[in-house]
Amino acid sequence: MIHWRRLLRSVALLLLGLASGAALAMQTTSTIPNAPPKLVVTEIQTMLTTKSGHEFPVTIFAPDRSGTFPLIVFSTGAFSSPDRYLNMLQPIAEAGYIILAPTHLDAEILALDPKPKSETVWTTRNDEIAHLAAAPDPMVARLKRRGFTIDANRIAIMGHSYGALIAQIGAGAIATEPDGSRPNRKIENVAALVAYSPPGPLAKMIDAKGWSTIDVPSLTVTGTADILPGFIDDWRLHKAAYEATPKGARWLWVGDDVDHYFDGLFGRGGSIRPEIAKRFDHAIATTIQFLDLHLKPGKVAEGPEPLSGVEVTKD
Repeated sequence: MIHWRRLLRSVALLLLGLASGAALAMQTTSTIPNAPPKLVVTEIQTMLTTKSGHEFPVTIFAPDRSGTFPLIVFSTGAFSSPDRYLNMLQPIAEAGYIILAPTHLDAEILALDPKPKSETVWTTRNDEIAHLAAAPDPMVARLKRRGFTIDANRIAIMGHSYGALIAQIGAGAIATEPDGSRPNRKIENVAALVAYSPPGPLAKMIDAKGWSTIDVPSLTVTGTADILPGFIDDWRLHKAAYEATPKGARWLWVGDDVDHYFDGLFGRGGSIRPEIAKRFDHAIATTIQFLDLHLKPGKVAEGPEPLSGVEVTKD
């Protein structure tokens, strides 16, 4: 078990010198061309503990207003952390969602030495997402003190890359685990799945059969340059889960020349081309539309205007 004090020391940069549980009203200029010039969200840093005793940092993103909101649990890509996904998560939170984003054990910001074993990362990632989706009492109490209430009947699981696979597991996909078992880790009350650049079939882990058990509405986001040499050599592999999921409530967003990180708008840094920034704006707007449709039934789910270089498929 990793002790929380060691983790807190490791995430000093992430907490920006704040005490655990402090909140910030963050006003930041958006990099998204068509977004409002300012995004104002509440960001809370805290620590939580799973039933097995595993302690981990969590970043909470919420609207800058009190109220009751649907819950999104977000899993980052491999070696990444929530601070690298602000361009993605802040506008979604501002749209009326509470987002819980754990810092997983493989995050580079933790600088753990020795590095955790891959099977430990797999187990703790899944456990953290399930724990957060259950809206644990300490987190609920902390949010309540800030004027926030979670609607536990309206939950989505979201992730990028490795985190997208973890999200798919929480939505009902079944993978072969490091010990050879194939448990059903589906999380109750999950109403929607959002997967940015999910991996394709993985030998001895997951294939079309494993994804076929997803039975909640899903949005998959990828692009024609979404390639990781030696791991994903054909961007179409990111569509494998979408194609294996039963028809009826699937959305697929594909952007021309969009890579794994949208030129560095999240996950990793990079030189951001204007046309890719516009497509990212469209992807976020589509994500919010999808979430509104399935988590806010009383609201008209308005989507973005069609954009050159973007194809959205719905069934």
